[in-house]
Parts: sequence; structure tokens; C-alpha cells
Amino acid sequence: VLHAFVAQLASALEQRKLRVEASAAIVAAESDALRAALLRAVSHDLRTPLSSIKASVSSLLQDDIAWPPEATAEFLDTIDQETDRLNALVGNLLDMSRLETGVLEVVPVAVGWDEVVASALSGLSEPIDRVEVAVPESLRPILADPVLLERAVANLVANALRHTSADARIRVVAGE
Repeated sequence: VLHAFVAQLASALEQRKLRVEASAAIVAAESDALRAALLRAVSHDLRTPLSSIKASVSSLLQDDIAWPPEATAEFLDTIDQETDRLNALVGNLLDMSRLETGVLEVVPVAVGWDEVVASALSGLSEPIDRVEVAVPESLRPILADPVLLERAVANLVANALRHTSADARIRVVAGE
């Protein structure tokens, strides 16, 4: 009887081990798929400003074309804006990496939404004339890391500006 019980227990443990291994394989596959998708998205996000910068610089360096001052100014403006965009992307990637490894220290303090939104908008390289803000100063402060929260708001607004039609209004709203 004891021998049969031990055999049955060993069989149950072996089945459980197989289920755990199968679950681990699924999690690993999902993790790899997520990593690949993130890498594709990041590659695209990095290539876009780099392509604009490269095209503008290459145009300015052409010896056979005398660009009028307004065209030169437009190329330089593109280089400036896309460099800011690239810098923000790299900063986000570094912050994400620091968060994942536990190197970035989150310092939560009481911060007002109105201050965060105003600061986020002032740091954007995109024109913000399409952005409407409905954030009352009377909102209670929240406990957050102001730098990370500002970056998150700036990223959301920048993405909204970039991925909506030029005549669309972007609304930033907060309330209790």
C-alpha cells in the first residue's frame, strides 16, 4: 500500500512539474513577444526623428543648391525640433530602464495637477495651440514624483498632438 501511495505521489508531482514547465514556457514566449513588439515600436520611434534630421542636414549640405534663407531656417527648425524629440525618446527609454532595474528612485511629494500640466506643456517642442487645459487650481494636491508625472503628461499630450489631425483639439482635463 505504501509503495502504491509513493508511486501515485511521484506521478502527481511529475504532472505538476510538467504543468509548471508549460506555464513557464508560455510566460517566456509572451515575454519574448512583448520584448520584440517593444523593440519594433522603439526602433520606429527612434528612426522617425533621425530620418528627418538626416534629410534636413543632407539638404543643407548639398553644394549644387543655394537654399533661400527661409528654406534654410525651416531645415534648421526641423533639426532642432526632431533633436528635441529624439532626446525625449532616449530620456524615456533610460528612465524606463532605470525603473526596471530599480536604479531610478521615485520621490513622491504633494504636487498640484495645474503645476504639472503647465510644466509639461511648457517643455514640449510641438506647438501647443491646439491644447485646451481644464485643470482647476482648486484640485487637491496628489502624491507623485513630479518629474516622472510631468514626463508622463508631456508624453501623452505630445502623442495626441502627433497622432491626431491638425485641426483636432486636444483637451487635458482633471477633476475630483
